[in-house]
Formats: sequence, structure tokens, C-alpha cells
Amino acid sequence: MKKWYFWTLLISGMFVFASCNNDDEPKGDGNVPQAVLDAFESQYGETRANWSVKDGYAIAQFNDNNGDATAWYALDKGNDAWSMTKTEIPYTSLPQDIVTAISSSPYASWTPDNEVDVLERNNAERLYIIEVNSGGVEVDLCYTESGILVSETVDSDGKENDYTSYLPQTPASGINAWIEQNFPKARIVDVDVERNGTEVEIIHDGMKHEILFDASSNWLRTKTEYDWRNIPDGINTFVQSNHPDYHIDDVDRYETKDNIYYCVELESGDRERKIYLNEQFEEIDRPADSDFNIGGDVQAASGIKNVVNERYPDARIEDIEYDDGRIEVDIRHDGREKEVYFNYKEEWLYTNYDIRSSALPDAVKNALNDRFGAHAYWDEDAECVETPEGTFYEVEVYDELDVYLSEDGEIKWVED
Repeated sequence: MKKWYFWTLLISGMFVFASCNNDDEPKGDGNVPQAVLDAFESQYGETRANWSVKDGYAIAQFNDNNGDATAWYALDKGNDAWSMTKTEIPYTSLPQDIVTAISSSPYASWTPDNEVDVLERNNAERLYIIEVNSGGVEVDLCYTESGILVSETVDSDGKENDYTSYLPQTPASGINAWIEQNFPKARIVDVDVERNGTEVEIIHDGMKHEILFDASSNWLRTKTEYDWRNIPDGINTFVQSNHPDYHIDDVDRYETKDNIYYCVELESGDRERKIYLNEQFEEIDRPADSDFNIGGDVQAASGIKNVVNERYPDARIEDIEYDDGRIEVDIRHDGREKEVYFNYKEEWLYTNYDIRSSALPDAVKNALNDRFGAHAYWDEDAECVETPEGTFYEVEVYDELDVYLSEDGEIKWVED
């Protein structure tokens, strides 16, 4: 899990500063339809609000009983205009299920902010955004009220989150009907429409499900995420009997029209492995449809092939797998196994691979020598990650510290 922090920071551009212009200047009440003003008054009475209009929404900023609040109203929805309201509560007022979930997560030792943002959303799951900090790194954790982790977002620019990405969406009618039939009373968390299909995240029976549909709204696959509270006993028993040196890091259940199986990720120190189990909790070979991707066979994707051929000439593609909105391509290049990651649009995100500490750039070795001594990291594990922002390294020091450095030898941070 701890490698995730570094890779996510790199992808999010923590080490790159950029500016942007906002052409949507705040506008007065005269630009807000009367239906929106009526909807606001029916919810909040004669509360005074400052209004602006942006991206198809009228946005009201006001004070409620808990302090500052923001409400979004869709301009094209008439009397049903309300979409979402953000309010604040003290961290001490968090639902106990969320507190318990955080205490059992990799963020248990991180420092939470005193205030928590609560998102009430029209016909969608209520969400709690908790900002946690460790060593100057800030991450926004998004939980449901029952303690299900929805997302982890690195705060890469220090700006306040405007939460527009959480505005509720309604899936196409065919998709909505399928969800209502197969997951009655499910609460929608997110709808992501891609060029070749749609992914819908829902909460049902206390679990998170990611459901894929093709461009014609036909169901393709359902992924169900488990946490420590609900891992099937059969999986725990199998791992304890067959992989006693490992502990379970992640469990997902996949269902397609032709197959049902579990993907179990195991960890033991810095060692990781992935196994697959059938419904009887028997180990099986990796299913062919674990390479599942919206809209077809990722191995035929020209964007992926072009990047691999350009960045890694003569590389051999050995495996391709879709997971959590990313495409992982395993290649063999220059005698090394490398993992190359892409998004749905076939855009390169980053590449990581293991290297020997003796193969580190001189600038990196010099920085480690100056800080820790020449023998502190020799023969220890090292990993390289290539990103659009540059190349970075993670080096294990004294067999207990992870040190993250840029290619020119600048130490970004040190983690126990």
C-alpha cells in the first residue's frame, strides 16, 4: 500500500506547479432562474446566499447551523434543480463506522483535519470527505456513512476542493433499469461515461460494486469490493492453509455472463502476489476475462502499442489487465519486467520496475551517501517509476525506511 502514495503523487503532478484561468466569474441573482431560487427557499427558508453560475449549475454559498455551506442547483431541472449540498461537521462527529474503517486502514497513523466535509446528494449516496496529513502529504478520503472507502485523492495543488466531481449523475435509462432490477434500492456513488461504455459505482447491502456497461447500455461485468469486515471465510481459510506467510491485502469478486471468480491480492513484507479462486474457493488459473476492458480487446489498442513501441523499443508485451479504471501492461524490456499503466483513453500514466541499488543514477547514490552513508542502502530493494513529469526512485534504507528521490538526487520525503 505505501508505494501507492508515491506513485499517485507523481501522477497527480505534486512536483509540478501550474496555473489556470477561470473564465466563469461569479454572477448575481439576476442570472439564477426563479425556479432555482424557489427551490433554495423551500429547503433553507429565507437564508441569505451569494450566488454564482458555472458549468450548468447555480451555486449558493450561505451559512447554516453548522457554519459555511454550498449548494448546487442544475439550471435545466426546474423545480427538481437541487443536486448537492456541502456542509461541515467536526471530526469528532463522524459516524463510528467511518472512524473504525480509518483506524483499520493504512491511514490510521495519519493526522486528520478537525473539520469534515459532508456531501448530501440528490438520489445518491451521502459522502464524507476527510482530509488526512502525513509528512506534508495530504490525501482526501471519501467514505460512505457505513464506512466504505469510495476514493482516495491526493491534494496536489493545495487548493480547496470544489467537489464538482461528486455532483450526482443519472445513468442512461437502460442502465438505471438494470441496476434497479439487479440491485434493488442501490445508492449510486458515481457514473463515469467513457467513449466505449459506462462504469457505475453503487453501494448495495453495505458493499461497493463497480458495474460496466457497453455503449449500448448492455451489462458487461460487475466487480464487488470486499474489506476486512466481509471477506468470505472460505478465502481466509484458503490463504491461511496455502499461503501462510502472506496476509490478504485486497479481495474483489468478478461476475460476467460466463464466469464468476475472486481476485485475491496477497502481501508479505515487500513481496506481492495475486491469486484467483472460483466460487468453491479453489485456486484457478488467471481467467481470460480478467483482461476485461470496455469496448473490446485492449491488446489491439493502437494507442497502447504506439506508446510501448516508442518508449520501449523491442519490448515484448507479456500481459494486459484492466483494474480500477487503469490498464496495466506487463512488458519485458532490456532484460527487466516492467509494468506500464494507461487510462481508458490509452494515455500513458506511468511505468515502474525494480532495479538494483548499484544501478541507481550517480546523483541518487550521492544523495543517499550524503544522508545515510554508503552502506545504508547497498543490496537493498530499489524501484524506478517513470512519469510524464520525470523519473523518480524509491530506495529502501537500513531495511526499514523508504526514501523517495528525483532523478537529480533531490530527496522528496522519507517514510517509515
